[in-house]
Amino acid sequence: MTTSDENYNAGAVREGVVLKRRRQKWGMWALGITTALMSTVAISLLTVRLATPSIVTFDMKGTVDMFMQQSAQQKLDEASAKVLTRRFNAALTQSLNDWQHDHNAVILVSPAVVSNGTDITATIRGDIARRMQEAE
Repeated sequence: MTTSDENYNAGAVREGVVLKRRRQKWGMWALGITTALMSTVAISLLTVRLATPSIVTFDMKGTVDMFMQQSAQQKLDEASAKVLTRRFNAALTQSLNDWQHDHNAVILVSPAVVSNGTDITATIRGDIARRMQEAE
């Protein structure tokens, strides 16, 4: 036997095999824990992203002013004007509520927002017009 072979007796080989198995075992545990942690973070980020409402703007004053101008041109009597105003208010309220619910959004009036945001005024006005025609 040479001197290099003397270092590899049965006990040393067995000890090396046990150490290698321990390292593999710890490596698998570390991989499992890392995978579980990354999955939890991904699910948390997705949940926060889906649950966070977007912020949009709506020109309430312009919409009401436009309705008032159009209704004044019709020269309605007082009773008809009240009915038309109730229908408009109902259509406006329902349209805003439906849009907010369908899009998970917070709707702010345009003057309350300093930065540029998504403006849904045209969409809401179109929906109000459709609802007013259906109510006739």
